[in-house]
This record gives sequence, C-alpha cells and structure tokens, in this order.
Amino acid sequence: MAEQASGPPLSSQHDEELKRQTAALEGAQVELSSIQEQLAQARSEIETIKAVATVSENTKQEAIDQVRSQWQEEVASLQAIMKETVCEYEVQFHQRLEQERAQWNQYREAVERELGELRRRLTEGQEEENLEDEMKKAQEDAEKLRSVVMPMEQEIAALKAKLTTAEDRVKELEASKVKELNHVLEAEKSCRTDLEMYVAVLNTQKSVLQEDAEKLRKELHEVCHKLELERQQHNQLKHTWQRANDQFLESQRLLMRDMQRIESVLSSEQLRQEEDEKERLSQVKELHEEDVGDNTEPLEDLFLGLSVEEPHTNHSAHGSMHSLDTDVVAGGPMDPYKDNLRRVQSTDSLGSSLSVQQGLGGHNHKAKSASHLDESDFGPLVGADCGVTDSSFGETSSISSIKLTASHFLLTKDQEKAIKAMTPEQEETASLLSSISHAPDTAFLPPSGYRLVSDSEWNLLQQEVKNAGRKLGRRCDMCSNYEKQLQAIQGQEAETRDQVKKLQVMLRQANDQLERTMTEKQNLEDSVKVGNEETTAKVSALLQRVQDSETLLSTLQQAFSEAKRNTQEQMAVLVKSREQVADELSRLQRDNESLQGKHRLHVELQQQEDFQMPNTVQELHVLVVGLREDLVALRTSADHMEEKLKAEILFLKEQIQAEQCLKENLEDTLQLEIEGCKEEIASFSSLKTELERIKAEKEQLQSSLAEKTETLENIQGLRITLEQQLKELTTAKSALESQVFDERDKAQRLQTELDVSEQVQKDFVKLSQTLQVQLERIRQADSLDRIKVILNDTNLTDINQLPET
Repeated sequence: MAEQASGPPLSSQHDEELKRQTAALEGAQVELSSIQEQLAQARSEIETIKAVATVSENTKQEAIDQVRSQWQEEVASLQAIMKETVCEYEVQFHQRLEQERAQWNQYREAVERELGELRRRLTEGQEEENLEDEMKKAQEDAEKLRSVVMPMEQEIAALKAKLTTAEDRVKELEASKVKELNHVLEAEKSCRTDLEMYVAVLNTQKSVLQEDAEKLRKELHEVCHKLELERQQHNQLKHTWQRANDQFLESQRLLMRDMQRIESVLSSEQLRQEEDEKERLSQVKELHEEDVGDNTEPLEDLFLGLSVEEPHTNHSAHGSMHSLDTDVVAGGPMDPYKDNLRRVQSTDSLGSSLSVQQGLGGHNHKAKSASHLDESDFGPLVGADCGVTDSSFGETSSISSIKLTASHFLLTKDQEKAIKAMTPEQEETASLLSSISHAPDTAFLPPSGYRLVSDSEWNLLQQEVKNAGRKLGRRCDMCSNYEKQLQAIQGQEAETRDQVKKLQVMLRQANDQLERTMTEKQNLEDSVKVGNEETTAKVSALLQRVQDSETLLSTLQQAFSEAKRNTQEQMAVLVKSREQVADELSRLQRDNESLQGKHRLHVELQQQEDFQMPNTVQELHVLVVGLREDLVALRTSADHMEEKLKAEILFLKEQIQAEQCLKENLEDTLQLEIEGCKEEIASFSSLKTELERIKAEKEQLQSSLAEKTETLENIQGLRITLEQQLKELTTAKSALESQVFDERDKAQRLQTELDVSEQVQKDFVKLSQTLQVQLERIRQADSLDRIKVILNDTNLTDINQLPET
C-alpha cells in the first residue's frame, strides 16, 4: 500500500515530464526539419542564381561572339565591296588617262608637226607679221589655259584642306569610339569579376550552411539518441526503485515478525519490570521537560529501542531515525530545524512506505507524495522513547510521540487518528499485560534460567533473527545499479549541457554569418545600382556621340557629293577646254593651209613679175647686198621667232605636264577621299552594330538585375524566416535547459534519498544485531536485577554509538 501510495505520483510526474520532453523534442525535430527544408530551398535558390548567372554570362559571351562575327563578316563584305569599287574606279581612271594621254600625244605630235612645218616655212622665208600673229594667238591660248587651270588649282587646294579636316575628324571620332569601347569593356570585365565574386561568396555560404546543417543534424540525432537512452534508464531506474522499495518493505515485515516472536518469549515479570522502568523514566522525563522544554531524554530512546516492550516492536525499524532526532535534540536549539529538514528531504520514500505499515490493522492513512512527506509519518518511531502510562502502553506512547514532534511539525486529524489507533496485535498485548498486572500474585513465575520456549524453537528464532540481520546488512544490488545508472545519467547530463553550449555557439556563429551575408548582399546591391547608373550614363553618352557622328557623316557625305560635283564640273570644263584647243588647232591648221596657199600665190606673183637681171656688176653687187641684208633680217627674225616658238612649246609642255600632274593628284585625292568615305561608312556601320549590341547588353543587364533583385528579396524573406526559426529554437532551447535543470534536481534528490535509504538499512542491521545480543544476554540472565543492569549498561544516545559487528 505504501508503494501504491507513493509510486503513482512519482511515475505520473515522470511520465508527464517525459511527455513534455518528447513533445519538446518533436517540436524541435519539426523545427529542424523546417529549417532543413528552408536550407534546401535556399540551396536550390542559390543553385538557380548560379545557373542564371552562368546562363547570362554564356548568353552574353555568345551574343558578343555573334556580334563580333557579324561585324567581321560585314567588315569583310564592305572591304570586298570597297576593293571591287576601287578596282572599278581604278580601271575607269586608267582607261580615261590612257585615252587622254593618247589624245595629248596626238595633240603633241600634231603641234610638233605644225612647229616643224612652221620652221620649214620660216626657213623658206615667211613674213614676221604672220609669225607674230601666231605667237599672239599662242599666247592667248596659253592665257586661256592659265585662266582655266588656276581656279582648278584653288579648288583642288580647298578640297585638300577639307579632306585633311575630315580625316582629322574621322581619326578623333575613331579614337573616342575606341576609348569608349575600351571603357565599356573594362566595365563589363569589372561586372564580370563582381559576378564571379558574388557566385564564389554564394558557393562559400552554401558550403558553410551545408556544414552547419550536417552538424546540427548529427547533434540532433545524438541528442535524440541520448534522450532515448535517458528515458530507458529512467524507466529502469523507476523499476529498480520500486523493487528496492518492495524489498525494503519485505525486510521490515520480516523484522516486525521477528520482534513479535521476541515479544512472545518475554516473561510477565520482565514485562512488569519494564513497566516500572517506564514509569520511572516518565517521571524523569517530566522533570527534564521542566528544565529543557520539549526535548526528550536520550537514554529513554535507547532503552525503549532495546526494551522488550512488544506493543511497539512493529515500529522498531524506525530506531535509526529516532536516534537521529535525539542527536539533534542534544545538539542545540538551532540544529533541529536543519536536521529535521534534512531528514524530511532524505527519507520521503521510506516514511511513505512505513506509514502504511503502521496501519496494518485496517486504518487508512492519507496518501502523500514522496516530495511532500514530513516527519509526522515517522511518529511511531519517535514515540518509542516517550513515557507510557499504566493503562494503555501503545496509546500513551503515540501521544508522547505527538508531543515530541509537535514542536517542529503540525499533524492533521487523520494523521493523529492513524497514529493514536492501535493495531489488533497491540490490543492483544495490552489485554495480556493488563491481565498480568491485575493478577501479579497468581502469575506463574518460572524459576531462574527456565525458558518459556523449547530449545529447538529458540534456535529457530535465533536463526531467523540472524538471517534477517544478514538480509538487512547485505548491500542491495539494485541500489548499486541505481547508483551506477544515476552516475551515468549525470555524465549524460553534463554531455547534454556541453552540447547545448556548443549549439549556442553554433547559433551565434550562424547569426554572425547571416549578418555578414546581409552586409555583403547590401554591398552587392549598391555596386549593382552604381554599375547600372554608370552603364546608363555611358549608353546615353554613346548615343549622343553616335548622333554626333551621324550628323558628321551626313555633313561629310554632303561635302563629298559637293566635291564630286565640283570635280565633275571641272572635268566638263577641261573637256570643253580640250575641245577649244582642238578647235584652235584645226583653225591653226586652216591658217597654215591658207598661208601655204599665199606662199604659192606669192611665188606665182613673183614668177608673173618681170624680174630684170642686173646688167652690170655694180647693180649685181647692190642687189646681192640688199638680198643679203634681207636674208640677215629674215634669219634674225626667224631665229627670234624660233626661240619664241621653242619657249612657247616648252611652256606648253610644262603646262601640259603640270596639268597631267594636277590631274593625277586630283585623281589620287579623289580616290583617297572615296576610300576615306568608305572607311567612315564602314566605321559608322560598325558603330551602329556596336550600339545595337550595347543596347541588347543593356537590356540583358536590366533583366539580370531584375532577377537578382528578386533573388535578393527572396533571400531577405528567407533571412526573416530563419530569424523567426532561430527565435523559436532559442525558446525551445531555454525550455529544454529548464527541463534539464529540473531533471538534474530530481536526480540529486533521488541520490540523497538512495543514500539515506542505504544508511537506514545499515542502521537497521546494527539495531537488529544489538537487539539480538541484548536478547541473548537477557535470555541468559538469572534475575530481574541482572536484566536491569544489562539495560542500564547500554547507555546509548545515538544509533551511531552502536558497535560494529
């Protein structure tokens, strides 16, 4: 019944605690599983981000390669077209030059022929007037050619200046475009390095989170395993404690049975003497109470513990506890409170088991839990040292025990009733003593040394007492196992405490790492924003420059068209001048023919004239002198005319050569201008393609930036959820820590109870051995005086004063 009274509250409390622990553990497992799922989601998101980054990089590289290949193809096609056009223009210009050269050669040959004819005519004696007219005409022609060539030279110089300025502008534009493209490429490289760094940081964070998750998973498995082991050990400990309690109750029952047998051995004279001693001790106690107060006499404890008063032998198992009480009383007024508190905390289960054994006669006690027992449960133990009246020994002893304990504890009515009530055995013993006290004269007094029982019964009784003493003195295997299990549980508790500390450190590290990732993410967002702003500014500047270049290209095209138109006009003028020269040549030929006709006419006229030969030498001489003078004059005029004509011919040759050089230079400059314009067109087309590529890259960067912002928002949401889970884990951890502290307190309390139970068992062994020795001495005593001497010799105040046997 004691086990039934004390066991269910303990088991129910332990079951409730185990249920709470299992519920908390399940909640922690659910939270951990959710955290693991979130970690898996974060990993998948990181992998998707990484894949998106790689795909964007690949697409970007592919787009760059594609644009570059297209640009190269377009440049090659433009170069081929330019080469074809240049070849065509070269062939055309070569053909034109060949034609013009042939024409000029023909013209030169004709002029040379004309000059030869003129020389021949001069040698024949042409007149100066005709030559002067021809020279005047030639000079006029030269002046006309000069008037045509000078504006052409001026226009050519202006075109050269325009071409130089256009070339300078083209070079500046190309240099600025190259610089911008290099800057854009550097920006792209920096963005690529930033993306690579971000991907590397994400990979490191992913690896660290994976390691932390694995560590947490392992630690959770270990904690679950340890909790299962602790639960099993707790159940085993509960079963061992129940078995130890049953064994202890069985030993108490056997001891009570032995004490009842000893009671049946005592004679009536010994019982009467014991009552006298009790009366004497009650008187002494009254005197001592007047001096000391509520304290009890230490000698009375030992005498009543060693006496053979049988109505209270069923409570002698509490002698050790009573000896502790008497020791506290002798110690001083301040010690009882501390020692009583120690006894109440250490002997909960023992008192609960013995309190039920007090009421074997059918009295029902109020059940108390092991953690709320007080010293009132050990009332019969303390009552063994109180004074007893003559009428009812058990009742007065119970009342005295109540008086003794009332100074420290308050009893309920049910407890007082249970303590005051007498068992059937006590009633039989009281009736037997009353019958012996009423008839002392008629009582049969056996002679000295005579035994009331036979030797065989006495030997059996001694053997049983020895067996009971051995059982009480033997150390309980279950108690030792319980101690080992308790030590193991304490070690596991220390390990769990260390694991909790490690988990706290890991949680702090995870928080720090999360903060670092947030700062890195913020820095990355800022860098992406700055890069986006820079790219937008660069793209706008490039667009402005492209517009400027387009306007410049349009102006250059207009200038080229004007220069082409001017050259065409000049070519038309040159063609016209060439036609005029041809007309003049034909005129000269006609004049030459007319002059030849006049010469013939003059010859004919001379032939028709009557030329009279001189008749005398003097006339002949005069005629010869006159002809000679005319010949000299003609020669001088002819030489002068020849020199003039040579000079004119040289001038015309030089003029023709200059015109040819100017023409060649003009052709070269025009060809260079054409080539430059084609190059500018090609560069402008490449700039257009580059601008389109930059626009496409800008769109891709904007899309990637939007995706990254979405991923950053997802990461922020994940961080918030992780923080919430971390808070929940901290609350669960604090709850688990409180449960661990409660379990540790319970383990310490159970350890103290186990120590007290072991000490009580040892005290029972000592008490049983001393009782056996005293009973043997009393059995061998010859008279009551000897018994009194034996009882007075045992002047003990504490159970610790019992001898070790």
